[in-house]
Formats: sequence, C-alpha cells, structure tokens
Amino acid sequence: MVKGGSIEMPSIRISGIVTALVFVFFLLCPVFSAGQDVSAADETRMAGNTSDHETVEPLQIRLSVNEVRLDVVVLDKKGNPITDLTADDFEVSQDKKRQEILSSVYIDSQSNTVPQTSASRKNTRNLPPLPAVAMKREDTLRTIIFIVDDISMNFAEGYYAKMALRNFVEKQMRIGDMVAILKTSYGNSALQLFLSDKSQMLARIDAIRLERTLGPNPNDVEESHLFRIYDNQVSAISYSLRALRDMPGRKILIMMTAVPKLRKVKEVTIFEAFILGNHSMGGVDFDSTYNGRFTSLADDALRAGVVVNFLDIKGLQNHAEQEFSIYGKLEGIDPYLLEMYERMRNEPPGAALNPLPLKTGGVTIENSNFFLGGIGSETEGLIRGYYLVSYTPPPDTFNSDGKAIYHNIKINVKRKNVQIYTRDGFYNRLEGKTYDDTTQNPLAEAIFSPFLYADLNVNMFAGYVKDAKARYLVRSWIHLDPKDVKIVETEDGGARIDLEMACLTSDINGFVQDFKHVKHALKIEPENKSDNIAWIQEHGIRFTMLLPVKKPGSYYVRTAVEDKESGKIGSAYQYVEIPDLGKKGLALSNIFIVTSAEDLKWMLSDAEEWNDKGLFFPEVLSEEVRSPALRTYAPGDVLNTLVALYNADDKAIRRSEVEIQTIVYKDGMELRRSEPMPITARGADSSGGFWIIQRFTVGSDMPPGEYVRRIVITDKKNGKKTQGVASQTMSFTVKEK
Repeated sequence: MVKGGSIEMPSIRISGIVTALVFVFFLLCPVFSAGQDVSAADETRMAGNTSDHETVEPLQIRLSVNEVRLDVVVLDKKGNPITDLTADDFEVSQDKKRQEILSSVYIDSQSNTVPQTSASRKNTRNLPPLPAVAMKREDTLRTIIFIVDDISMNFAEGYYAKMALRNFVEKQMRIGDMVAILKTSYGNSALQLFLSDKSQMLARIDAIRLERTLGPNPNDVEESHLFRIYDNQVSAISYSLRALRDMPGRKILIMMTAVPKLRKVKEVTIFEAFILGNHSMGGVDFDSTYNGRFTSLADDALRAGVVVNFLDIKGLQNHAEQEFSIYGKLEGIDPYLLEMYERMRNEPPGAALNPLPLKTGGVTIENSNFFLGGIGSETEGLIRGYYLVSYTPPPDTFNSDGKAIYHNIKINVKRKNVQIYTRDGFYNRLEGKTYDDTTQNPLAEAIFSPFLYADLNVNMFAGYVKDAKARYLVRSWIHLDPKDVKIVETEDGGARIDLEMACLTSDINGFVQDFKHVKHALKIEPENKSDNIAWIQEHGIRFTMLLPVKKPGSYYVRTAVEDKESGKIGSAYQYVEIPDLGKKGLALSNIFIVTSAEDLKWMLSDAEEWNDKGLFFPEVLSEEVRSPALRTYAPGDVLNTLVALYNADDKAIRRSEVEIQTIVYKDGMELRRSEPMPITARGADSSGGFWIIQRFTVGSDMPPGEYVRRIVITDKKNGKKTQGVASQTMSFTVKEK
C-alpha cells in the first residue's frame, strides 16, 4: 500500500493528485429560516375563527413580531384526536397574560390508508410488503427521525430497539410517512436516508449494528459514562433538528434510550443507608448541568417545527425487585426496614424527566413494553394530527437589549376531559437570515445533513491515538462504493475520477474543531485500463486519513465525498471519545484493524512523516482484504488488531503484572472469553504508548450476525481501582463467504 503520489502495481497503475483547499467556516454552519411566509390562500383559510378538517399542505411553525404560531395536539381521554375545535375553543397565555387568538387550523398528519398488518394479510402472510410508490415532497405527511441511543444500551435493550423499529414499520407506518434512522455511535448517509418503502426500511433495520458498550447490568451507570450519554443525546438531537428544518410534513423526532432521565443529586434512602451501609451522597447533578442545554434545544425544535419524544427502551420493570436484585442483599433484612422501604419504593427516584419532550409537545414513555407494538399507542396518538394556533405577541416580546428571555406559553381548551400537548415557550430571538442556496457549499450541507445526501455509499472507521506533537490524532479509513461514481475517459486513452472530500471533527454542541478539505484527482493510466477499472469496481475506492485534534473530549468525526462529474454526494460519521491522557489511570486507544505490513508501519510511525503529504491518502492494496471501514468479515478471515496502552508502568509490564483479556459477544450473548494473560507489548513509542498486537481469527463457530470484541487491560496490583483497569470495544459483522 502506498499513501499519496504515484501508485504502481503489477496490474494497476494509478496516480493521485491531491489539492488542499481553504474551507470558509461559515459555510460549514449554514443557517436556515424556520419557514416561509404563508401564502395568501393559507392566510385566507386561517382568517377568523375557522377550523379546517381537510388535509392541507403543512404550515410552518413561525415566530415573528407580528405572529406566533404554535402546534397543539388535543386528544380525548381515550387518546383519540379531537378535530372539531375552533379558535374560540382555545385560550393562550404568554408569561401568564392572556393573548388574543388570530386563528386556528387543524392539519391531518396521516393518510386515510390503513397500514398493512399481519391480521389484514391472512392470505399473504409470508409475502413481503408491497413496494411503495416513489413519494414526492408535496405528498409527505409525516417526517420521522428515530434516534437509537445505542451508547446508553446493553445488548438486550439494543434488541428491543430493533424490535420497536420493525414493529413500527410493519404495524404503524402509513402512506405519506418518510422515515430515517440515526444512531448516537456511528453510521452513514445510506442508513439515514429518508425512506417511504416498508421493504427498504426493514432491510435498513436488519443492517443496523449497535455500538453497545454497557455490560449486562447497566443499572449502575458511572458518572463518566452518563456524561458521554447526555452529551451524545444533545449532539444527535441538535444534528437531527438541523436536518429537519427544511423537511416537509409533520416532523417528529423519537429518541429510543435507556437513559431518559437526568440524574439528580439526592440524599441516600433509609434502605441504602441502613441495609446497604451506603452513607455516601451527592455526586454530579446532571439535571442542573444539562437542563439549560435541553431547553435551548426545545427552542430550536420549535423553530424547526419538530416534536421530540423520549421512549425508555428498558421496558416494564418492577422497581423494588430490580433494586433488590441490584444490591443482592435480600437475606437477613429487618422486616421493619423492609416495610419502610416498600412504602418508599414508589417515590420519585433521584432523577428528573428530560425536559425536552414536555417543552416541545411530546411525551416520555417509561415503564412500558411499547416496543412490542412499535412506538406505543400514546406516541402514535400524538402524531396523527395537530392544530396550528396563531396569536399576535406583545410588542416587547423580542426587545431585550441582547438579554436572553424565555417566554412561557400555556394553552388551554374549553372542553372537559381533554389532553393537551404543545410547546411551553420560546426564546426572544427572531429568525436568522437565510443564505441563498447558490452560496452554500454542497459538501458543507452534506456533512451536517446526511439525510439529504445519500447518492454515494460512504463508510468510515475512525479512532484516536496519542501523538507526540499533535497531542491527539484521529486516524480513519474511508471506503467509497464505486458503483455510483462516474469514470470519465481521458484524451490519452486513460480514465479519471474527480472527487472532492471534506472531513472534520465537531464537538457535542456541533461546533467545528478541526477540519480539512481537499480535491482528489484519481487518474487511471491507459495501460491495462480495463483491469484497473475492474479492480476499482470490485474493491472500491479507499482512503486513509489523519486529523489532528487539539484537546480531549467527545467528538463526531464526519466526512463527505462528492463525485464532481455526477454531482453525487455521500457522507459518514462516527463518535470518538478521547480521554484526557494527562490524568492518572490506564487508558486504551481505539482498536484498529491492520490489513497489511504497510498499514502497520503507518500506524506505528509518527504523524509528522505523513503530515507533509496531506491528510487524505489514496489506498490501493494488491491483496484482497476487506476495508476496516466496512467492519464486515467472513469465517476464516484473520484480523490483526492493534491497540495502544497509555499511562502504563513499563516495569510492571516487564514483571508480567499487567494482563490482557478478550471477550467476544454475539447478538448480546457472550460467545467466548480468553484467560487473562500478561501482555507482550512493543516498547513505548514517542508518545509514551505501548502497542499491543493480537491476531484474531473469525472461526467457523461464528455464524453470520453482529459481534462485539472487548479488550480489558488490568494492572493486577491496582486492579480493583478505576485507574488500574482500561477497556475498549470494537463492533463488527460476520457474513457468509
């Protein structure tokens, strides 16, 4: 494998020309308007105390000095939508002051066509759903994004999430629905493409691989992992809101998570103090830490017209039995204390509901096996239809001399036995300007809105290492499926592929930290052109990438690729958590798959050698190996894995006091576990890291499915302390040869 420059092989001769570009920062962060002004026809339709039961072109949520327009869902006590209300039936207050309602209009968000279920297909039970007719933008009634918070889930909960998605598609998805799926760990634009065809959606769900990092018992989640979970929730929701702003129809975001609440600081209970001997209290108050950030997201959701729902994937639980099971101290407990605890167990736990659903007109579903039917009847009832209620805000609503003020909204209905779901307020800022589409760089849009750009299939694997000069370095592999890339014949009888690529890291708030933008011309020489093209079409177009990162933290590594000849674009992303290696305690880099001796040399070398040549490198391999970006292997494949151990004691390693153990899981169940054994590592490199190389064979006892390989490093003298243990996981898929 050769990085950059001219590539010569026995049957392939390809030369690469890479040109670096300057990327204007504001192009990476385009600002969109919350919506267009309503047409004259719509204004006429909404004038006065009117109510409309027709299916109309969905109207945009709007905030302006002349009008505040809010979406309101009204259900009866059975959860069915009420559709015959007029403006006179509503009461609106802003900051506890009654406002005059200008109009109300009811918008039906679902098709009258009943979704096919197994009960309605008695004679076609074994047949797949009929393919959907390609849906036009104006025919979209509901645009739904599912966020699968796989970082918060254990293996069983990951299974429940996929079950919920399948049941939603089979039982609840209707004509007029456009659905996409986003994970909090990693994915690409092909997965996230909005689809209306059930067969395609089911295929997407079957292909989902979940980065499940928690063990079998996630109930005692460490604070450090909670930071990771909440940060990723904020980032994924912000990312989705950005993508949904310009999407049509009723816009719904559904977060499936095992952590739907914000943990609070609370005093220990009598049960904990006297039975368990636990007298500790306090810790991080995540409710106060993250409440403001979720409130800010609620305002963004309002302006994008998105309703957010949280679904607790843990399902139905018996709180008392669960807590006893966790602590495992059922015997010998004083009956009086047991009775006291029995009375206390139904008290609210030390956690607050995430404020985002309540603030956006959504719900939080917990302690329910909703996934048996899809997204549950309560959530389904909320997305059937809604009212747009409009009023003129007070003159001083948006005048604050730069001070951020959250205006509280309360909406009542003059009927009994109704349930009301709506926004609870907004910040006093007007909409930003909308850039002309011609000024926006397509790659900039694609890298933040992969839902809209899935013409190219791009996959990526990224991981961090410590670097002596750059402090931290993200090394990545990118694989581009060439079937949609246009190969252009050149005048000299050869061929050419012109690509433009962008890569960046963004923090959990979506702010760009480090980025690179290049153009790459891949020239195929006339000699053996047909064989060269055939090789590319079989193996794909591969790149490796280096991206320096200035400081530790939680990041998304994002990349987008454009074929300049066809204009097609695809993107991919991955979550990478970089610990602060300046602190004490063992730490591991990400686990890398090494496919060749050149790859190994590249990984073990200092970054400066390659930085002089640029950050993107074309990659051509003579041997037939699968790209690490695909994470897909077959029985018999031999994987060489590489991981760096940091903050380890060289003397302890030489005395065999530092041990390594590997565990392999399949579909959530432990498949194999090695015995702990002393590590054999190369000497420390210039960054102080010890490189550990292992050979792993995909055995015949590993049938097709999803797998997770976990590496655990333990310092035996410090093994019971957090600083003496480090762990890292790698997910992959096994397919038939």
